[in-house]
Amino acid sequence: MSDVFDVSALAAALRAATPVELAVVAAVLGGLYLIYSHLRSANKYDLDKVPGPWREGYPVVGNCLSLLSPDFHRQFLRWNDEYGGVCRIKFFWNDVLLVTDPLALGEIMGRGEHAIDKAFKTYAPINKMTDPHGNPNLLTAPADEKWKAIRKGVAVSFAFQNIKKKYPMILDRVNRVISRAAALGPQASIDVDQLALRVTLDVIGLAGFGHDYESVEKDVPEYDHLLRVLPRCFTEVMLRVINPLRPIFPNWFNNGPKGAAAFAEFQKQMRFLLNKVREDGEPEESNYDIGAQVWRVLQEHPDISEDRMLSEIGMLFVEGFETTGHTTSWTLFNIATHPEAQDRIAEELDALGLLHKPGAPAPRELELDDIKRLPYLTAAAKEAMRMFPVVSIMGRMATKVTRVGPYTIPSGTIVGTPLFAIHNTIHNWEAPHEFRPERWVDVPVEAYVYNSKGEEAGGKRGITFMPFSEGPRNCVGQSLAKMEVMTLLAKLLASFRIELAPEMGGREGIRARESTAMTLQTTGTKGIRCHLYPRGETVAARS
Repeated sequence: MSDVFDVSALAAALRAATPVELAVVAAVLGGLYLIYSHLRSANKYDLDKVPGPWREGYPVVGNCLSLLSPDFHRQFLRWNDEYGGVCRIKFFWNDVLLVTDPLALGEIMGRGEHAIDKAFKTYAPINKMTDPHGNPNLLTAPADEKWKAIRKGVAVSFAFQNIKKKYPMILDRVNRVISRAAALGPQASIDVDQLALRVTLDVIGLAGFGHDYESVEKDVPEYDHLLRVLPRCFTEVMLRVINPLRPIFPNWFNNGPKGAAAFAEFQKQMRFLLNKVREDGEPEESNYDIGAQVWRVLQEHPDISEDRMLSEIGMLFVEGFETTGHTTSWTLFNIATHPEAQDRIAEELDALGLLHKPGAPAPRELELDDIKRLPYLTAAAKEAMRMFPVVSIMGRMATKVTRVGPYTIPSGTIVGTPLFAIHNTIHNWEAPHEFRPERWVDVPVEAYVYNSKGEEAGGKRGITFMPFSEGPRNCVGQSLAKMEVMTLLAKLLASFRIELAPEMGGREGIRARESTAMTLQTTGTKGIRCHLYPRGETVAARS
């Protein structure tokens, strides 16, 4: 997940505001300006030496007016392309560094003296989504003893020896969704984003808690189904990030009560899972599912409250559902719009006996060990993760005077690590706007942290690619995510030839609808629609 600022919501909120609301906002901004003026006199160390658009920022709002669009992640990219690997902006009155420099990132994300931890206060809206009392979680909490205990316990659930036991269940859900897609026929315009999200929601429910949301079987999910509740929650989170008055006075703002109701429904459903853990009681010794580990952590650490664990369950659900689903759909989008890459993937699948073909018997079933034998498909997935990282920015905050690249910065400075810019800046990649899976064919299949700049001076580690983050706070569930993404991709591309639906308007049409709302996705309800052409007569029968 990410610390993102969806300031596109600011424009909508102001347009919907009443005169009273505008007066209140003006009074608040006036008070903030006094704080801002005071902060300007503080010791800034090297901040004024950092290049960036901060000098052109307006009082109080800073550079926020340049970010009033859903695809503000591309504005970060433009700034880093123009000003370099360490760039300073003003987010309201806060100094923010946008860091894409490989060596600086290696230090920030590591464990050394220049490592910088999460900007915890900025995650308050997420905490309120996962727990009514605002308890933090693995994403948002400082790395204290409680955090370490929970991280250690949950990490066991995602160890490969435990995750691989879930492969038959994952394969079953993927086969079900393929059968439903085949039944619709190639004339159907199928949203592959929704297709993937239905699989990932079922998988996290079953793999983590033994609860089946039956997402892949639903034509139209109910209003209170998590497939529909979570998008409403994510919208509310982003609105609260830029409007601190919204949770206090929800009735003052457009859809404020609706957002609060979405939070309550999500918490209700996560409370159901927590109660299920408690009612199931002591798990079998061989059971290391998330629910089992939650029970063990609560038993071994009585100082960790159930409300804190409610927040943990909610965040694990979000991370296991949204990010994995969108990663799959962005990869399918890129493959669908590059026929030469799709042909090469088909050849790779055929060489392993996995491809459906006209007039031929059904291929053998995909096995877990096959995934590591698909280097070009893996390369295509990595290239999609590079171009469209679903966590487009992460926020950190210096808690002491420290160094970022060549600059010494004061405590309290926000340090953004904008993954979209890191993965797409011209300073880190050759022709970053081009989809080139070949970039990855010589990179080890298992490597998901990479430095495209090669060896750095002094042997220091650099980073230009880290879709699952890096360091002690990297994605705890990445082993499950990789298994799901690769299984979905291999099975879908072995079964269908995929083409982007004409109504999407080509790559340019999808580009025009990019949006960061906690995760990188598309605006509106169209999604990423494709036509799926069965590769052989055995697709529906086999799946």
